[in-house]
Amino acid sequence: LGICAENVSEALAGLKLWVGTLALPRGLLHGMDIDGVPVTLEGAVYVKYSTGGAMTFSEMRRSGRGFDALWKPGDAVLESYDGDHRGIYFSLELHDGAFRQFGVLPTDLFLEEDDEDW
Repeated sequence: LGICAENVSEALAGLKLWVGTLALPRGLLHGMDIDGVPVTLEGAVYVKYSTGGAMTFSEMRRSGRGFDALWKPGDAVLESYDGDHRGIYFSLELHDGAFRQFGVLPTDLFLEEDDEDW
């Protein structure tokens, strides 16, 4: 998932909603602090969420990817974003090996509407 949002609150609400609804793994959210000290991000933000697994140190050395490969399924990173798009990019690779990306989908796509709103 790639989440482009107006602010941190919208991004986190979208992340929680999509991960929960799709029953995806939950991991750590990086980018909200530096050495335990909270960081305040103002304005638009981007969250990159991944279900990908971690590599061993041997695999990491062979791939040349560095410590980014140590992320666990469900980990995400939050950072400032200066783009114009808002919503969710949903990317997946199916068993046929083809990569697919859908977007930009609403962050609140899975929110249930009240019957009174109709």
